[in-house]
Amino acid sequence: LKDTGKSLRALARHLNSDPSAVSRTFSGSRKMKMEEAVQIAIFLSVPVSEVIKHAGITSEADALQARILLAATIDEDGALHMLPEPRPLPQAVIEKAQLAASGHYTRQIIAAQIRASSGTLAIWDDAVVLFGQSELVDPAAIGALSICGLRDGKQILARVERARKTGEADLVSPAGKIEAAILTTATPVIALIP
Repeated sequence: LKDTGKSLRALARHLNSDPSAVSRTFSGSRKMKMEEAVQIAIFLSVPVSEVIKHAGITSEADALQARILLAATIDEDGALHMLPEPRPLPQAVIEKAQLAASGHYTRQIIAAQIRASSGTLAIWDDAVVLFGQSELVDPAAIGALSICGLRDGKQILARVERARKTGEADLVSPAGKIEAAILTTATPVIALIP
């Protein structure tokens, strides 16, 4: 606040909060919520990561940053292709990913970049898809856009229309085509970051 010349009262108005509540947050007697960190960052015109760092929760943010690596690409047909070596995401994407994945700190989060110059996914070219690592068919994947592992070893982006305990499933491709498949894994997409 001091560096930007803004007051605690102005911040409290921006947060639609009582100045004493903001003061308690700054003194450490009240825990900051992620939504507040985002609003404080907007108010101060700084990255969310800087607010989180000053709030003293850098270890959690750093842990999340280390847990989200770009590990794959998704082609225009929705097929996943693993990169030879995972690499870090750009800081702007990490900040958006931190917000999107805030409820998923306990799971390994994987990022895949859509690379589609044509086809249905072309509108999302360069977008990043976040999903959790899974060794099974997550019940939350049913009816959701998911990363699906098939019996033949392929992984694809599709909506799981329905699935049976035997692994048989109906998948809707990005182009809208319904196909029967045998699933080995399925995990819902956590977020799609343009």
